[in-house]
Amino acid sequence: MKINIILCSVMISLALLLGGCGGQNRELKKDARNFADAMCRNIETMQKIRKASPADTLLMQKLQKEHQAEETEMTTLSVDFRKKYGEKINIPEFNRQYRKYLNEAMLDCRFLSKEDRENFEKEVK
Repeated sequence: MKINIILCSVMISLALLLGGCGGQNRELKKDARNFADAMCRNIETMQKIRKASPADTLLMQKLQKEHQAEETEMTTLSVDFRKKYGEKINIPEFNRQYRKYLNEAMLDCRFLSKEDRENFEKEVK
């Protein structure tokens, strides 16, 4: 459930922050794939944290550092994206296209819950 909230929050934030149009589809797909990869790794790490024993402090610290690094990476990717596409982030069609590419890329994540996978599939159609 927590993954759903975080995932939805990230998706909504990206949808609001991002935008663009036509001829940059290849580059836009690449940016979406990079962000989806970071999101997928973050989901995997959060699942590992939930499964780990709280008594295993070394493992918990390692996983929490990984999680923090992934959060930082996603923030950096988002900031770079906004810089790269500038005013295009205000164009609704650009946002729709980016969201579609991001949803498609997220379908490759093997750590999605069944519910999340269904939501991404629904958004791709």
